[in-house]
Formats: sequence, structure tokens, C-alpha cells
Amino acid sequence: MIAIAKEIEESPELLQGAPYTTPVRRLDEAAAVRKPELRWRKD
Repeated sequence: MIAIAKEIEESPELLQGAPYTTPVRRLDEAAAVRKPELRWRKD
């Protein structure tokens, strides 16, 4: 957390594009409510 805070102070433009590695899975919110995925799967 300290390293992240230091990065933000040194170059705040990095925060604009964060997060960088988050996969997009469930774009359909209605389907997410009707058919929830309640367990974690390693892909």
C-alpha cells in the first residue's frame, strides 16, 4: 500500500488507466442477477 501511495504521488496519471489487468466477464447485468456464479473458478 505504501508503494502504491508513493506511485500516485509521483505520477498520478497512472491512476487514470487503472486497473490494467482486470478481466471483463459479466457485461449483461440482467443475466448476472438471474444466473449468478457463486463459486470461483480458476481459468
